[in-house]
Amino acid sequence: MNFQKKALLTVVAAGLFGSLQAVAQDAQSGVKDLEAGRYTKALQTFQGLATSAPSAENFFYLGYAQLKSGNPDAAKQAFEKGAAADPKNQLNNVGLGAVALAKKDRATAKTLIDNAIKETKSKDIGVLLRAGEAYTMFKDAGMNDPAEALRILTIADERDKKNENADIEMALGDAYSLKNDGGNAVTKYENALSIRPNDAEAKYKIGNTFLRGKNYAEAQKFYAQAIEADPEFAPTYEDLAEAFFGSRAYKNASKNMDLYIQKSQTTDVDKLLRSAQFDFLAGDNMKAIQKLDQLKGKVNNPVIQRIYGWAYSGSGKYNEAIEALNTFIKTAPEKVIYDDYKYLGRAYGQLGTPEGDSLSIVNLEKAAPQDSTENLYREIGKNLYGAKRYDRAITAYKKAIAVDTGKATTNDYFQLGMANYLLGSRVGRDSTMMMGGDTAAIRQAKEKFYAAADSAFLKVNKITPDWSPGYYFRASANYFSDTKGAMVTGEPVPLYEKYLEVSDKEIAADAAKKEANKRYMMTAYKFLSSYYANKNDAVKSKEYLTKAAELDPNDKDVQNALNPPAPQPAAKPAAKPAAKKPAKATK
Repeated sequence: MNFQKKALLTVVAAGLFGSLQAVAQDAQSGVKDLEAGRYTKALQTFQGLATSAPSAENFFYLGYAQLKSGNPDAAKQAFEKGAAADPKNQLNNVGLGAVALAKKDRATAKTLIDNAIKETKSKDIGVLLRAGEAYTMFKDAGMNDPAEALRILTIADERDKKNENADIEMALGDAYSLKNDGGNAVTKYENALSIRPNDAEAKYKIGNTFLRGKNYAEAQKFYAQAIEADPEFAPTYEDLAEAFFGSRAYKNASKNMDLYIQKSQTTDVDKLLRSAQFDFLAGDNMKAIQKLDQLKGKVNNPVIQRIYGWAYSGSGKYNEAIEALNTFIKTAPEKVIYDDYKYLGRAYGQLGTPEGDSLSIVNLEKAAPQDSTENLYREIGKNLYGAKRYDRAITAYKKAIAVDTGKATTNDYFQLGMANYLLGSRVGRDSTMMMGGDTAAIRQAKEKFYAAADSAFLKVNKITPDWSPGYYFRASANYFSDTKGAMVTGEPVPLYEKYLEVSDKEIAADAAKKEANKRYMMTAYKFLSSYYANKNDAVKSKEYLTKAAELDPNDKDVQNALNPPAPQPAAKPAAKPAAKKPAKATK
């Protein structure tokens, strides 16, 4: 049952005097516990009062507390006893109307509430207030009627001639809030503050209005003011945790949810599970698992397997994570969200097996279309690239870029370029890319992949113009697209030259880059030397060979090109052997 935290009874029935003062004080204590979300403690107080002083008012308190704690059947029993104890007191009939709303029986609710107002001739502010509250108590559709609440509360407000009742303003704010009219809601809460300055609940509810509008910073500001006004008002901590969750401040979310549990003394399983989820998001997986272990055997909620799976995945217990998440997905498919597939995919990816790698990608691909925070297509692309599935990696990186082109990174385009580049190198060599031996088809396929690589690397050059690898691989893509033509057209030349220029700057800034760039610089020098030699420009050709020799004096090809070995003298022809004398004939 999902209901709003309502403004509570703050005035004990006027008939409580003398010996009943202690009862009144206990009632107020119970109200404060109820207001702070300490339902168990409040129920104990009101049950004691209903037993020791079984008045209509005390039964109403008990029923109200039962209703707030999510037990409408027990609330009905209390309200019925209250109505029997004093048939003229209409508060318990209003309570019975609220029970009917909790059961989505709006017709019965209207009959009971309208009759209670009629019996008091629309003059009893207390009855009008609780009637209006009844229509705003629950968030679920079919269990509230903000328009009817506004009608009734407007009558109550008119009866409050001196404008002294802050609870009416609070209830009006709740009605406007249910209508998603945040402006009027805040106005009413501010009116309540003008009557009851520094009221924690009013500041808390203003914070809730901003939370619903996803203005997390403003929500946090008003929640902080509510805590300053009353540090024991527990609901503030729960919604402050949600505001921090919305702004991805997960450690603060975890901290404040713990404070909510501590101050409210709640045993609500859903809230305890939410707390464990915040611990996981805050990176405290073991704390989350410890909380879940304490709930074992106490809950019949499949969501516990979800949080177990997430926390196990985050703590490196991948087999346990896989078991828990698969159990959750199987038993509660209607509750599955993309995060479940995300963490399941990541857990599979850590198994280090071909099957695990495959299932990792399968699950990440299920999560990716719904993910709006991490752009899982990048992760999928990385995994596929690592598995040398360059064709599928290309698709993944294209999707990663399409999801948010404005935030596409250098690495997105570089990996897209490399996947095309390496796939192009397979054409005509890999058994799966032989194109049936068709030479023309092989040439066209190579040109296609290398052209795609060139486009991606061009993006890299524009985003990060001072990063040398983008120029090197773009130059190489142009070269390998047509190795023979490249020597004629010289398309790779300016790109290799730009690569060397940027690489020199990198080395000047960081000498360690020299060794890292050495291999690629040698390739660039050799290509440029060959190109200029082919163009009969011996000076240029030797210039690049000299630079290559300075970079790597031990490169035999470069040394042989600079200092070709002297030609060996021609060998003298071997002397002809002397003719043998013919053997003498014997007689």
